[in-house]
Amino acid sequence: MLIDMHAHCHELSLSELDSYRDSYIVVAVSDDYDSSLITIDMARERRFIHPCIGIHPWNVGEASENEVNVLLKLAESESVKCLGEVGLDTKFTPQTFKKQLDVFMKFLKLARDYNLVLNIHAAGTWEHVFNLILKYDIDKVFFHWYTGPLSLLEEIIDKGFFIGANPAWRVQSKHRSIIESAPLENIITESDAPYYYKGISMSISLVKETVDYIARSRGISFSSVESLIYNNYRKLFRV
Repeated sequence: MLIDMHAHCHELSLSELDSYRDSYIVVAVSDDYDSSLITIDMARERRFIHPCIGIHPWNVGEASENEVNVLLKLAESESVKCLGEVGLDTKFTPQTFKKQLDVFMKFLKLARDYNLVLNIHAAGTWEHVFNLILKYDIDKVFFHWYTGPLSLLEEIIDKGFFIGANPAWRVQSKHRSIIESAPLENIITESDAPYYYKGISMSISLVKETVDYIARSRGISFSSVESLIYNNYRKLFRV
């Protein structure tokens, strides 16, 4: 079974999603209040989709306090197991950082109190986010598309957290070095579909290509990598 740990399913057609039904588990992240509702609704009829709700740092500036509070209550009532895409971003949206921090800390408290998985966005804020996670004593953490310092990667691994292997490895040398440096026991594949990055149309189907790349770079079989990543997903979600 292939794992996509980070896809924006609310932006994809149902026919495309259903084509992955038999061979993938897809962890669907949300961008805001409305997409969180769509994600939950999609997942009700598609057991291979595991929903995350949250507010993307890029969208925090437009989110009302009421929407944030309703999402927090929704996470409790819907038995959601994952919060995402959540985090901090000073690289692309530094102008809303103060509000990002306020909203993120509310999600951190929720994750701590209800033992939820965090699906993290941390562009420009890797160390800040990592330290906040430690402060809130959260142990179920996935760093989406990790491109932070190699020194911090060592700490992430030491804590048993996971990083995403993203199709951007095809054009982003920093991400390739991260994937090749991290133990397989701390990697989970992702697509970030349907994001467009430097000529790559991110697609859930590219997860298979990423598994193949990891297998070739480590000199092991495709099936071995697929099995290891599936087990990592199970460890993260405690299933």
